[in-house]
Amino acid sequence: MLRFLKQTILLTLEYCLKLAAPLAAIISMAALGSFISKIIAGFRSLPEAVREIIWWIGNIPEIGRIVNDYNTLTAASFNQKYGAGAINYVMDYLNEGVAYLQRVYVNLAEQPISTMLAAIITFLIFYVAARFIRFVRQKGQGSFVTRYERRKGEELFHPNK
Repeated sequence: MLRFLKQTILLTLEYCLKLAAPLAAIISMAALGSFISKIIAGFRSLPEAVREIIWWIGNIPEIGRIVNDYNTLTAASFNQKYGAGAINYVMDYLNEGVAYLQRVYVNLAEQPISTMLAAIITFLIFYVAARFIRFVRQKGQGSFVTRYERRKGEELFHPNK
């Protein structure tokens, strides 16, 4: 039971780090400042970014309904149903994505090397940590699939050993 719990925790941690790697790299690309501050921002802003992504995913159906009603209802019906601030809500929602892309564009235009290096290093830190956890979880032996492939490879390519 303890081994199963350890394996489950390590597996969860491994995949969380693998999912965090590209997200942290994306965050560091939009961060302002020097090379080091971009890397630090990739780490520091990660929890907030995860919360924002969950919020965005949770609000997609509502945004879709608002946009659909905006296109199908009359102006009076739409304002009666949602009020005057609904369109501002949708535009603020979309503006966050545009603002991020603008920050990335400015960083790539003004500091292309430090922006790309910060993103790559941030990604590699998370990914290498995930691979290390995988190595520990599998005790350096590889997964079941890897061991099976090795065994079959030995049988197929080195039958006399």
